[in-house]
Amino acid sequence: MFDTETIRVSTDQLRISIHEIGRYTGGSRYKLDSRMKTLAANVLEKAVRLVDPVFTYAVHPVDSIDSQKGFRLKSGSYVEVPLEEKDPQTISLAAVVCTLGPHLEKETHQLMANADTLTAMFLDATGVAQLELLAHAARKHIKMRAEKFELYIGCPFGPGYNNMPLDSQTSLFEHVDAKSIGVCLNPSGVMLPMKSLSFWVRVTQDKKAAEDHGYKCRKCNMKNCLYRKVPFKR
Repeated sequence: MFDTETIRVSTDQLRISIHEIGRYTGGSRYKLDSRMKTLAANVLEKAVRLVDPVFTYAVHPVDSIDSQKGFRLKSGSYVEVPLEEKDPQTISLAAVVCTLGPHLEKETHQLMANADTLTAMFLDATGVAQLELLAHAARKHIKMRAEKFELYIGCPFGPGYNNMPLDSQTSLFEHVDAKSIGVCLNPSGVMLPMKSLSFWVRVTQDKKAAEDHGYKCRKCNMKNCLYRKVPFKR
């Protein structure tokens, strides 16, 4: 079975709408006026030149499943997972790290230093939207690889998702070579570059336990989220 890979993604695959920039700037109900639409379009053009999208992942076979906590991997390590991810037909866990590289983040800091706060906010929001698409591309790639073995993938979960603690980031990084794409953890467990994202995804034999929930908001039980697109699905 496939085990590890590093994939560079074309910026053409990170095409986002200016409305997504508005959502990540001011929330789901924020509507861009004509002036803000022009600014968003200009920022998006700048962002495309600043990002270097890449993801890496490693797939780890599961040895056993603990109904109380999580998965014991065949490597001997143990991964705690949320209750809803304890699918008994999970055969592997994939650890994934995505990044846009450091340049967009540096440009955002420079804009803030020059007191161009609005442009900085829009550029940062653009990076968030692009990073989400990059994570989607990573999941899609793993899904296509899994399908060749008549397997399915579940919903991504990881540090900061629902009830999974942020300090589980260290464990995730022990299962994937994030340094190969220039991503590391600072002493507080924060990823650098900051426009990076990490998560686990299940590889399962059960089609019903696969990713059938639609957009990620349907899986997130966070209340009163400013950026929610669709309601939580129980």
